[in-house]
Amino acid sequence: MAHAGNGRSEILRAARITFARHGFDGASIRDIAQEAGLSLSALYYYFPSKQDALYELIHNSFVWFSERALRVLEETGDDPVERLSALVRFTVLYRSRFTQVSRVILRDTERLSEDKFAEIRELQRETRNIYSRTVAAGIEAGVFSATSAETSSRAVLSIVNSIPLWFSKDGSLTPKDLEREYLIFSLRLLAYMPEEEELERLLALPIADFDEEEILRNAEGK
Repeated sequence: MAHAGNGRSEILRAARITFARHGFDGASIRDIAQEAGLSLSALYYYFPSKQDALYELIHNSFVWFSERALRVLEETGDDPVERLSALVRFTVLYRSRFTQVSRVILRDTERLSEDKFAEIRELQRETRNIYSRTVAAGIEAGVFSATSAETSSRAVLSIVNSIPLWFSKDGSLTPKDLEREYLIFSLRLLAYMPEEEELERLLALPIADFDEEEILRNAEGK
């Protein structure tokens, strides 16, 4: 029996769970239909293949992330350290709260067809550019020490994006613990060493919160 909701969103919900559990290659279209509580014919009505479901899930997630990241920066102000801190904290919370969809993105994006992969690469560049522009502003202001904003922002994103590959909500670390540790890592990569008092201030800066239902509704096209 299908879960409450429309067929398209239920299929994307099921695809997220199934791809996270088995990987794209290990998941069958029948697995997704079973998880959604729908028949194969109903699934094919919305998505001709599991490739199409994977693309929409990843596409929706990237669009939501970039839009929300830009909003976080708009609400933070002009100080480069505060802006990067807010951006890193936002990304850490996103990756630690939504491990399933993040794991699918990290592990299965390259399973997309050439044309769909090219579209997602453009969205990935948009995300990197948000970070790169933020780091570049700090370098120009003289608060960050790095030879390349592009390379530095890639390094920061690389360590933060790895969180869903190992983090468990049942483990000893909380998302707030990760916020602190990964903010320190990120600032050190840019040769910025805040004193404890400043670190606490950066961690206390408000960033717009988001709940699980919000991101999953967007990822699932609701």
